[in-house]
Amino acid sequence: MGLAMAKETRMTATPHHAGEDVGDGDGSVADRARRVVQAADVSQREFAELIGMDPTALSKALRGTRRLQEHELAAIARVGKVPVRYLATGSGREPVALARAAAAGSRRRAEALDADARRTQILEATAQLIARRGIHAVRVADIARACGTSTGTVHYHFPAKDGALRAALLFYADRLHDRLEREFQQVGDTVEMLRRLVEVQLPSSDEDIDEWSVWIQSWTAAMLEPSLRESQRAVYSRWRGIVLDLVRRCQREGLAPGADPEALASRFTGLVDGLAIQMLSGSAEMSVERMRELLLDAFEPHITLRRPG
Repeated sequence: MGLAMAKETRMTATPHHAGEDVGDGDGSVADRARRVVQAADVSQREFAELIGMDPTALSKALRGTRRLQEHELAAIARVGKVPVRYLATGSGREPVALARAAAAGSRRRAEALDADARRTQILEATAQLIARRGIHAVRVADIARACGTSTGTVHYHFPAKDGALRAALLFYADRLHDRLEREFQQVGDTVEMLRRLVEVQLPSSDEDIDEWSVWIQSWTAAMLEPSLRESQRAVYSRWRGIVLDLVRRCQREGLAPGADPEALASRFTGLVDGLAIQMLSGSAEMSVERMRELLLDAFEPHITLRRPG
């Protein structure tokens, strides 16, 4: 399964004088929302709970990989005590309380962002090294060298190697789901979403191959190490759930009325994994083009993905 997390950007808030007008140069909506959350007297997770938002969704929004909805902006403004206009456009007056909090906590926030940025750097390096060398060939020293840091710092974030593999799996899983979300937002037709789903599975680029490599290694590791099975199961269930949801949407739209959606979802996910393994192991009979053709037929005869003509 091609697997998703956009790279964390680093940004230290520049405090304004109390009552000062804020102009459009004050960054993006995500930048301004991030400053409001950082200035609050609660953690980011607690802030998410206060506004009734999933912590992961808020984290993605603050990184700029998920668009904030109008009701979410209103909730952030309410809890953060800022005008909605400030969040949406960067204009308006910044409240005194926020300006003081930003000034008093700038050093603390910078340190936190540095730590988050370092963890993200280590995570990305770990995931890529595991993908290209294999989990058993990657040493902590290799990760430290790739990040220009110490082995102690790497151990701090990932004390055990199975934790590094689990983190790499989740890293690529998040990146996959972010990509799918972007693809699905571009279309309103469920059958077209299934076509996009097929395209996202194809190991067409080096990044795709890295994602698949970690995914396949995680299956093998989970087979041999029970402690890894829970995270593997969770990632697979999340992925299969997307396929199942699309099939059921098709049925609600009048397609595949007599089909078993569970069976169709299992057929597709099993076929995807099997074909990708053939691709990555260098099977002469399998190519990206051949894999695409087989996946387009995965839901036949109930759902036709091939375009007429």
